[in-house]
Amino acid sequence: MPVLSQRQLGELGSASATLLRSMYDPDTALFPFSSRLGDRGVEHTFDHPHTIRYTINTLLGIQRAAQSDGEDPLLQGSGWMVDRFLALHLEQTSNPADLGLLLLLLAEGGRDEELLGHVVDRISETFANRPARTFTIQELGWMLWGSSVAARLGAPRAEELARGIFGLVDERFVDSESLLARHNLSRHRSRVVSFGGTVYFLRSVYEHGLLSGTRRPARLFESGVTKMLRLQGQRGEWPWMISVRTGIPLDFYPVFGVHQDSMAMLFLLPALDDGLVDVATAINSSLAWSLGDNELGEPMYGRERFFAYRSIRRDQPFFRQRRFARSLGRAVVDRPGSLTGGRGVAVNRECRSYHLGWIPDPWAGR
Repeated sequence: MPVLSQRQLGELGSASATLLRSMYDPDTALFPFSSRLGDRGVEHTFDHPHTIRYTINTLLGIQRAAQSDGEDPLLQGSGWMVDRFLALHLEQTSNPADLGLLLLLLAEGGRDEELLGHVVDRISETFANRPARTFTIQELGWMLWGSSVAARLGAPRAEELARGIFGLVDERFVDSESLLARHNLSRHRSRVVSFGGTVYFLRSVYEHGLLSGTRRPARLFESGVTKMLRLQGQRGEWPWMISVRTGIPLDFYPVFGVHQDSMAMLFLLPALDDGLVDVATAINSSLAWSLGDNELGEPMYGRERFFAYRSIRRDQPFFRQRRFARSLGRAVVDRPGSLTGGRGVAVNRECRSYHLGWIPDPWAGR
């Protein structure tokens, strides 16, 4: 059983919905890219290119929660928020990853075939005209996830799109030995993949397996879940950078809160449902990390008021650049990264709206 009871999961979802209500801007139909606790309360940032992506992501979680338990005022307004977003932002949403997630949102929301077909055609046009080397596994994963679910729910032309995307992923992005997917096809980034990219790869091949009924996507999912379980840290931490060839953790930091309480569940809970492998311990330790069983002993939801903190990260300048250089060097010599035991790391107390959206997504109805 998960370390969080049904009541506690409900309280976490309710607290997330309450915070999201305060973040939502009805004039622009957007959730913020970033939020921080300041002297004057919560301060939001909306002027970032990923604000559209985060809003789609958040709406997906709200919609799923509304379909299972719609008592919260935010959940009761989920349909209106999606309508408002479409009216203001449908045509300017152009990134293929965003369109893939939007297709998933619309298909699961029971939208009409004309709208679904319009989004399918836009993704298909991008997929047909962009060279494979320009895609990342996150883009392809969201496109495959959205098109596979949409095809199962009857969206026109979605099945052909899903087959084409899966074919590209399997032929060009999946390592023939590890069966993990590369970040992209460039020389350097083909060695290293992020945990987030791997999550979307695993969930997308799982969904495609449900559509196609063939063995290959199921094999990729089962193999990937097994490798992820091997690299989870002793306290349940999911590493950020992973070796594609060997599946070892190259750098744990930042350890993201969204990975611990929700994104990891995007592959762990389907694996649990299907009885593929024993994932109960991984689920428990992943959730316990967020509750404070981490190297800093710090709950990632705040102590005095609810606020979903972003991560535990290295407390050093240029940590992003150092992280990539460190990961690439370790990938070359097959040397795994390790945790610091709390030395030289700190909590990043920023909150991203998509984290609050992902929380109800895998847990809705459970």
